[in-house]
Amino acid sequence: PYKPDFLERQILAFEKAERPSLAEANFQGVYPRVQTIDHRSQLAGGFRLWRPDLERSRFDLAADAFWSLQGFRYYSAQAGVVPHQGKDFPLFPFMGDEVFELANVRQDDDTPYMLYGSFSHRWAPKFDFFGIGPGSRAADQASFRQRDNLFEAVAGYRVLPRLTLSGRLGYYDVALGPGEDKVLPQIEEVFDPATVPGLLSQPGFFRLGAAAIFDARDVARNPHRGGVLAAEWLRYAQRNGGPGTFSRYAVDGRAYVPLGHPQRVLALRAYLSKDDPAPGARVPFYLMAYLGGSHTLRALDSQRLRGEKLALLQAEYRWEAAPWMELALFLDRGAVAATTDDPLDQFRTDGGIGLRLKTHERTIVRFDLGWGGEGTRLAFRFNPSF
Repeated sequence: PYKPDFLERQILAFEKAERPSLAEANFQGVYPRVQTIDHRSQLAGGFRLWRPDLERSRFDLAADAFWSLQGFRYYSAQAGVVPHQGKDFPLFPFMGDEVFELANVRQDDDTPYMLYGSFSHRWAPKFDFFGIGPGSRAADQASFRQRDNLFEAVAGYRVLPRLTLSGRLGYYDVALGPGEDKVLPQIEEVFDPATVPGLLSQPGFFRLGAAAIFDARDVARNPHRGGVLAAEWLRYAQRNGGPGTFSRYAVDGRAYVPLGHPQRVLALRAYLSKDDPAPGARVPFYLMAYLGGSHTLRALDSQRLRGEKLALLQAEYRWEAAPWMELALFLDRGAVAATTDDPLDQFRTDGGIGLRLKTHERTIVRFDLGWGGEGTRLAFRFNPSF
């Protein structure tokens, strides 16, 4: 039978949007990578160590190290029975401060259980604070530095083919300092420190959580049909009974509806998060859920709207012009409330267009241009919007 030569095989792989061979380049399981690692980090270079099924056992080992052009650093490690599919990379450890993280736990692993320990360290010299609640102003943008560590043990089991239950127990340590943005003022120069919960001191937190995820997507990182529904409870117990103890309840639902053909998909998302502070407590501002950035309200700066309660609605029309290229129209609508007792009644809306380069399994590069009441913003990311 006819066998295509090397050039023909490469062209065929490109046309089918199969995984590029460059993505497989590694040395003893160490893969060089370029990506964004956090808000305002811009491009970061680094390495991912991935050794699944060591010595033909079910024990997996993963580690990451990234450094960005803006001085951000991120390190993580996971060891044990880590959820993944085949030789694919596992997801990064769950930090818990990103809205989009909740339903991003992969559920398509061939092994029904997970049991692993994880560690993550983040150094972010240029995080932003605009105030708390829907009345915060873009003109009050201030800078702060955040360093945090998360130590965690995670266990879970797929009780049904598409339903996974999991629990986590860990310790979260955080420290704040002066932001290193040379243009923006410090938080203390714009806001009264006494009105910003968690700014004056940052004791550690014991963190306990439980989650249920029903995942019916056809392909987890490039869905064309199906959906995913996730519900989570997190408890942050401040060490020594401090005034920052609270619980968070969150629900994230996503649906992917083919419009006559798999090349045309309507993607929908609804997310709700509500915090329940202990009596007399306030949620520290650096742990508040927020809207703004490339996964939520895409015409707003990252971390633009913070609060103890938020709601988010998103819709995207996605058209695959080719197996490797997707065009999108999107609409985002969301609101935050300063405290959990305040109403969600001041919604922000933005819209935009997107271009995504991808394989049949995942998004490789995403460009989203969003515009709204505070201007126009371009997002360049290496992951899907939702």
